[in-house]
Amino acid sequence: MTACHRVGTDPKFTIEEAAGLLCMPERTLRHQCDTGKFIAAHKDASGAWHIPLSSLPPLAQAKYWAQNMSVAPGGWREEDRRELPEEEAEALWKFFENATAKLKQQAYKDAEACHAWQIMKAQGIHYQAALVEIKQEFGLSKSTLYDKIARIKGYDPQHWPALLVGQWAGENVRRAAWHEGAWQFFIRNALTPGCKIKTAWSRTKRQADKEGWGVIPSYDTAKNDYKKIPHDVLTLLKEGETALKVKSPTAIRDYNFPLHTTWSMDGRRMDLMVIDTKGKYGPAGRKFRLWVYAFQEVRSRMLLGYALGSSLDADLVRGAFLNALKTTGRLIPRKIQSDNGMETAAKEHTGGAPWRRRGKVLDDEIIGTFPLLGIEVDWASVAHGQAKPVERLFRTLAQMIETQPDFRGAYCGDSTGNKPEEFDADKPIPVERVEQVIDEENAAYHRTPHSGHGMDGKSPLQVYTEQLNKPGVAFRKITEAQLRLCAYSAVAITIRKNGTFTIMGASYWSEGTAKLAPGKGYYARFNQHNLSDPVYVYRKENRLCEAARTELTAFNDKAAGKAIMKKRAAYTKAVKQQAKALQDLSNSDSRDYLNALAAEVLPEMVDKETGEILPTAQVLEIVKGRADPLQARKTAEDLENDAIRKEAKQMREKESMESAERVRQRARGGISK
Repeated sequence: MTACHRVGTDPKFTIEEAAGLLCMPERTLRHQCDTGKFIAAHKDASGAWHIPLSSLPPLAQAKYWAQNMSVAPGGWREEDRRELPEEEAEALWKFFENATAKLKQQAYKDAEACHAWQIMKAQGIHYQAALVEIKQEFGLSKSTLYDKIARIKGYDPQHWPALLVGQWAGENVRRAAWHEGAWQFFIRNALTPGCKIKTAWSRTKRQADKEGWGVIPSYDTAKNDYKKIPHDVLTLLKEGETALKVKSPTAIRDYNFPLHTTWSMDGRRMDLMVIDTKGKYGPAGRKFRLWVYAFQEVRSRMLLGYALGSSLDADLVRGAFLNALKTTGRLIPRKIQSDNGMETAAKEHTGGAPWRRRGKVLDDEIIGTFPLLGIEVDWASVAHGQAKPVERLFRTLAQMIETQPDFRGAYCGDSTGNKPEEFDADKPIPVERVEQVIDEENAAYHRTPHSGHGMDGKSPLQVYTEQLNKPGVAFRKITEAQLRLCAYSAVAITIRKNGTFTIMGASYWSEGTAKLAPGKGYYARFNQHNLSDPVYVYRKENRLCEAARTELTAFNDKAAGKAIMKKRAAYTKAVKQQAKALQDLSNSDSRDYLNALAAEVLPEMVDKETGEILPTAQVLEIVKGRADPLQARKTAEDLENDAIRKEAKQMREKESMESAERVRQRARGGISK
């Protein structure tokens, strides 16, 4: 049947269509037509059966009209029609969507029964016959059907499932009400981390008997009331803010920026037990879990450099940074994304950069390597590993490195719960073997295609090479001297009165340190592997001087004593010569000479009675009115005074040059006439 029909007409169906309405095989239906069960059913010239709708059972007729609601009548009298407000309809369907699949299925089945009843009533079928059909097909009694009809009466059929699902949601079930004290006690226990709802309900039941709160709701009711609390609130209260972050949206980063814009740095403790047989990382024969610290170039995801060690400290960070500079050929980033660990926050690396735990940057603070090179320090979010791309790199390399077949037994897992049963701390892997695997897998990672943003399926090495050769991009490169400076440690020092200071028990001195004011506020950069190398003394960003180590001498070593006295005499003589030169310079222009020169050049500045130079203000404030002052026109007298002042300035400059020359001659032992 291809055309739509309204009630009152009698459409005809083929065997296939009628079999679908009657839910019976076509062969059986064809046999019943041959036996004359369906009145008015007939064959056409081709031998195909045509069965009128009126000859089918009432329920099959109702089923047809229910499936074709566009041609079925409304079934409500005009005075019975009701409109459902948009807000209420939205709330009803939201409740419907939150219901279980079983309740939804039952609501659809009830709506179908209501459709069938309305259609059979519109067809004029006797209500007793219609009730029998409904009972046989849907299993609904007269009272149950009438209750459902009352719920949907007057409303549009499209809302019937949402209206009918409420009858199965326990809306009319009699239930015990929560006593206020009982509910607060229950929810306080249920929100305790690790506490199950059943345990909280049992505690509340016992407490209710003691407090006289009466009968509390059943366990099922308590569980349903608990589930009505928003899940994100439950997550925050039971699991904490870190777990809540998982539910929040994550940032999608754009990696299309120039190479060496940002490096990401962090450390990780490997889940492997190793043994250091040669004492490379401490005492020989020691068993421990190896630390790795790495620097990653964010744009290309390239692992630029890493360092291994038995502990996570500032020295490990320095080693990884130097290894990265070796890879890049002394190219440095514009920004470093740093972790919040103490090894990174060490002042020799990030001193001078604001940090949440360090407070205000002090005037005499150590300037770390990164700020000293002009690298901006960008601290990562606390307890938020997604903020550091190098964290994702660590997970990849851990899978590639720590799951080697020959590492079985030494792999300890990332937590106690994930520790393999075969783990044995007495079966460590030689650290040399681990270093070899790290180098091999790191090289393999650099040649593996990457699916991240901006990678276009290329490997980190390909992207790094392309971006490095990209025209129009300027990279920052440090000098060899700056590279050597990166290898030095930094430590705060105190200059003593004799100009010496101490680093790790070694004493240092130079003529430069003797000139500095004693006290704190200085720091030194030194080679921690060789304390005999020269040490550089700094104050903030300024390098003040160098200092050499003062070696210990034997108690009765006269030669060493003479050498020390000789150096002291030379130093004293040089300081005396500088002091004498300074004194001669100050005396060369006497008070009488300056008074005479001032009386000649600037007579208005000299007291006519005493001949002394009048004092002038040391700080001047320019007074500016609300309106711009007018420019006065200079007279002939003003122009003549300007020429005299210019000539006086030239005379003063000449006299100053002659005075300086006389001082230099005195310092050299010459004679000034």
